[in-house]
Amino acid sequence: MLELLDTYGVESYERERERVQLAILKLGEGNEKKLREFVAVARRDYRDVLFWAEYPEEAKLDTPEKRERFKKMFEKFGLKPPEDL
Repeated sequence: MLELLDTYGVESYERERERVQLAILKLGEGNEKKLREFVAVARRDYRDVLFWAEYPEEAKLDTPEKRERFKKMFEKFGLKPPEDL
């Protein structure tokens, strides 16, 4: 699994290597499939995994307040919110 983790940070645009790798480890919970997914996410935008790992409560969408806020955003743009929101 460490070999997989070391694939992040090779490219010059893959920033904050150690911090992102720690975030990936935390999010991956020892599951190789999850590690692969989070490495892929980090390659697209490393800030996502940092946010999810460092601010887990803020990253959740399942609070009533956040659901209501998202519903209002959809309505503001004249869109119907998803049924499961």
